[in-house]
Amino acid sequence: MALTQNEKDQITRYKIQIESYRKELDNLKKVKKQKSEYWSNLVKNTKDANAKRSHRQSKLSWMNSMDKSIESKKQQIDRIKENITKIKK
Repeated sequence: MALTQNEKDQITRYKIQIESYRKELDNLKKVKKQKSEYWSNLVKNTKDANAKRSHRQSKLSWMNSMDKSIESKKQQIDRIKENITKIKK
């Protein structure tokens, strides 16, 4: 069965959304890498043991938050791909 123009337009909009989410995902990964280096340098350059511990905990918390954001974007992309598959059936 051929797709209607409305279905084709919807697929096009979905593909644009996917591209946008992929760009956001790439940006999140870049920010994660930069911040990871930032936190590592803080730990490395700090002499006080309590401050090091605090920096490590902050880094861990922040990295977990970033991982959740990255996973969320991946799930959004997967949902859109599923929607495209449903339209094509």
